[in-house]
Amino acid sequence: MTKIRQIYQLYLKKCLLYNLIFISILFFAHCFWGNMMYLVYPLLALVIVLDNLENGFSYIIFSIPFIFLNVNISEILFLVCCFAYIIKFYIIFFFKEKNKPNLYSLITLLAFFVYCILPTGEYNLNTLIRLFIFIAIFVALGMVTQKPETFRGQFNIKLICYSIMLSSIFSLTYHFSPYLQDYLIILSINGNMTRFMALFIQPNVLAMFCEVLLSFLTFFILTKNFNREDIFLFVVIAFIGLLTFSKTYIIILTLILAILAVYFLTQNFKKTASIIIPLLVLLMLTCLAFPKFVHSFSDRFIGSVSDCNSFKDFMNMLTTDRYDLWIEYSKYIFTHPLVLFFGRGLGAPVIGLQSPHNGYIAIIYELGIVGTCLFALSLYFIFRNYFLKTHKKPHWAIFVPILVLAMIFIAEDLIFFIFE
Repeated sequence: MTKIRQIYQLYLKKCLLYNLIFISILFFAHCFWGNMMYLVYPLLALVIVLDNLENGFSYIIFSIPFIFLNVNISEILFLVCCFAYIIKFYIIFFFKEKNKPNLYSLITLLAFFVYCILPTGEYNLNTLIRLFIFIAIFVALGMVTQKPETFRGQFNIKLICYSIMLSSIFSLTYHFSPYLQDYLIILSINGNMTRFMALFIQPNVLAMFCEVLLSFLTFFILTKNFNREDIFLFVVIAFIGLLTFSKTYIIILTLILAILAVYFLTQNFKKTASIIIPLLVLLMLTCLAFPKFVHSFSDRFIGSVSDCNSFKDFMNMLTTDRYDLWIEYSKYIFTHPLVLFFGRGLGAPVIGLQSPHNGYIAIIYELGIVGTCLFALSLYFIFRNYFLKTHKKPHWAIFVPILVLAMIFIAEDLIFFIFE
């Protein structure tokens, strides 16, 4: 019986590998022909439905770095594939395996969604988009926590790292592909250095993916659940993230490296120091060899410090003019008590010209203190159910991904971005 199970597992791994190669070829073709998406996503949905739950989720994860090749239609088609997987998952979970939903989670989720559709503000496209995002988040979290063995966390983190590497290579076809030349908007710094974005819609989006992936790879390292492959992926993803020239990314990467350095120095001081010192020397030599690259980085952070005449100027320089947005939204919230407590609704309009670019300010602006508490309570019961079910205590290293997400929320709205 054990031998039959091993043969079956080997068969599933081969199926996954061959299907991922096939999907990669289709996405490569998509870099040249936009209409390929009408072939890619139906075939993606087919392999998701026909393969087992574990492999189906891996196909979805692997495809994420490619879904921006046509911002509107590709994302919709990808969401249809995700929806097909969700239906399959819950049919198996509820009807085949006879599981029951958690009562506390259902009650808090129902209360949260009822609150979201209350007439506290406008109903518009933002409302629908936000509701769909919330549904997707809670469904995904519910699936991962209810059947964690299906989602192979470490395996899929590695898989999306390889997928980002592949999309970065595919993006080099920009020089030959009229389709990518029409689609990709290349951003530069002072006309010198190009901000790398792979096949994502914007360099900051790629930077955020790299930040999150590095935080999870760090988690594996700190829990001593890693090998050379994890180290290799950490180095490559860290390098790809550097090419985005994102300020937030540089800050988060520095923090992660500092955490790792302190950890390994406490574990084995001599060995760690013998590795860190040569790396620092190599970094200095690289800086001397590529002064243009260093100059572009310094301009990105401290190049305009001399032009700062006040704390406000300094903060706007540091946050790329986000500070003015934070002040504008904060003033509005605290001068409107009803907004502070109940929010302006998921259809809230922008104040001025842009979204606040701060997740904490955005959630209060849209949902108020009451809605924010309901949102947090819903997340709490989902994770509480997971830890009660698995009888696991979270490892202290989990604070790294949490801290990274908390820092990203300072500079980005993420799920609370207001589409104009």
